Amino acid sequence: MKKALLFVAGFVALLWVSLSPSYETYAVQELSQLEETTVKVATYNVAAGRGTDGTYNLERIATAIENTGADIIGLQEVDVHWGDRSNNDNMVALLAERLDMEYYFAPIYDFDPTDEGEPRRQFGVAVLSKYPITDAANREIARLSTQDPDPVPKPAPGFLEAQINVDGAEVAFYVTHLDYRADPIVREMQVADMKEIMVAHTYSILVGDMNARPEAPELQPLFQKYADAWKWSLEEDGYTYPAASPDRRIDYVFASPRIEVHSATKVSSQAADHLPVIAEVSLIEGSHSYNLEGTEWLVDHFIEHGDIQGTETSTLLHNHLRALNYYKKEGKNEKLVKHLQGMTILLDYEKEKGHISGKAWEELSSDIGYFTEKWNQ
Repeated sequence: MKKALLFVAGFVALLWVSLSPSYETYAVQELSQLEETTVKVATYNVAAGRGTDGTYNLERIATAIENTGADIIGLQEVDVHWGDRSNNDNMVALLAERLDMEYYFAPIYDFDPTDEGEPRRQFGVAVLSKYPITDAANREIARLSTQDPDPVPKPAPGFLEAQINVDGAEVAFYVTHLDYRADPIVREMQVADMKEIMVAHTYSILVGDMNARPEAPELQPLFQKYADAWKWSLEEDGYTYPAASPDRRIDYVFASPRIEVHSATKVSSQAADHLPVIAEVSLIEGSHSYNLEGTEWLVDHFIEHGDIQGTETSTLLHNHLRALNYYKKEGKNEKLVKHLQGMTILLDYEKEKGHISGKAWEELSSDIGYFTEKWNQ
């Protein structure tokens, strides 16, 4: 059956070439000039600026962030004119100015000021970035408010989504802070909501305080869909809380498998009650997958969400990917490039039949074009 399907794929390719001489109009424009940028991304629960000594000290937080070397960092428990505990400071604006970074703040709570004419009292999550933040939004996920006397789970803001341009690579950067209670039900709802929101982007990084250990059932949908950066750490554990004597891993950096992760580490600091977690990743200009496994993940993602339809189309794409992985492993670049060209033809053909959405065709064609140029040198 598999041989028959491969034959069909080959026949479709030949037929498409003969009927449509314009199939090569998908141009690989200057792909050889594409840059790969290695950056450090991080997450840090700053505990409203209070260290393990209980004292508010924003300069100490700024120094801790500097020590991570992070280019992009997600922050949790950020006060903006919240109250006396943080000197009524706009913490994120002051940190951004001190560190010379761009920022976006996504409040979880947004209250009227205590005194008329004063700024609003806000608490939430934020992102600081050395690279341009081209777009950002405060998304809603399920929450059980700590500010209501009799709360019930309901949609509320505080899931940060930012588009960041890293030297021509557009990455979706998400920052979250999940429910802290022992009962996992709200975290389960939050993970489901986050996944639904993150579907829109396939070149993405998620960071945050998940308030659950890696084995927690409610976190497994994240581990199944995304790469846990700590897998690339040489350290014995990823314990981040409590900072004075860490005994659990609850702070994470996740990346879509299209993004290459090189390493992960944590930094000791008493500036807050959590330790920062840092991952070094590479992003490719044009937001391409760094390997064929990333493209395979992309195909599966589009199948799961209906952008690729039909069993035959899915099978043909997976057969092409199996052949590509085989020739890549064998180091047969000439055959590899020919199969990449065949996959481009197949994508065009299936898009014409309406089996592949424009979004799926664009991202997959871009990946294949990148690999064609890369391995045709």
